[in-house]
Amino acid sequence: MELLEEITSYVDEELKDQNICCRMKKLIIDDCVIRKEYTIQKCMKDLLRQRFACCKSPSGLNEKIFLYISHNMNN
Repeated sequence: MELLEEITSYVDEELKDQNICCRMKKLIIDDCVIRKEYTIQKCMKDLLRQRFACCKSPSGLNEKIFLYISHNMNN
């Protein structure tokens, strides 16, 4: 997994492997570039959650998401 994807997965709390989680925590503490990227992604996620959590997504977007999911499930 690419480092940027790992940071995103860590922010989204999607990482299941404790070794990767521990490594990410250490990298965030030790590496200023990774810490900045983590902070940016975390702040962005929090901002989006605050601003759009109360809004219903447009029906066109819902349809595209469902089509994407069904297409990927069939492959």
